[in-house]
Amino acid sequence: MMGLGRFIGEFEYTIDGKGRLAVPVEFRKKLGPDENKLIFLPGRFQTIEVHPYTEWNDYEDRVLRHLPEHTEEAQRFFILLYSQAGEATLDVQGRVLLPKHLREWAGIKNNVVITGAGKFFLIWEPERYRKFVTESMANYQRDRNEAGRQAWEMMLRFRAHERND
Repeated sequence: MMGLGRFIGEFEYTIDGKGRLAVPVEFRKKLGPDENKLIFLPGRFQTIEVHPYTEWNDYEDRVLRHLPEHTEEAQRFFILLYSQAGEATLDVQGRVLLPKHLREWAGIKNNVVITGAGKFFLIWEPERYRKFVTESMANYQRDRNEAGRQAWEMMLRFRAHERND
């Protein structure tokens, strides 16, 4: 399980000439005491999605193992997910080497915005992030209401399932 809390907030950082990125101190504090390995994935909205190693293992157990593996779509998803993923370990200065292929895919050059996403965090190309925020804020209330409705329905289904067991 994850260390000390959720990843929240946004931070602007620069990638050094070797492709290393300093993970925000606030995020490093959220990692468990021995949690220095991170998993990198192609993320939604053309970001780099970053998971603490133990949280990623938990996600695989809770979610990925329940996905159907026999459909062509699922097979394509799993192949891309695992072939494009990367691992890195924080160095003593709290930096990680970002996989080059993911930096290129996300359009990241030197500057990035790092945003919390609960159990994981995202690395954005700054202009893409600003555009995302501008467009998303226009629909924030609607999206929040819809997410709440979906969570409520899921909770009701879960409770009904518990009563039937």
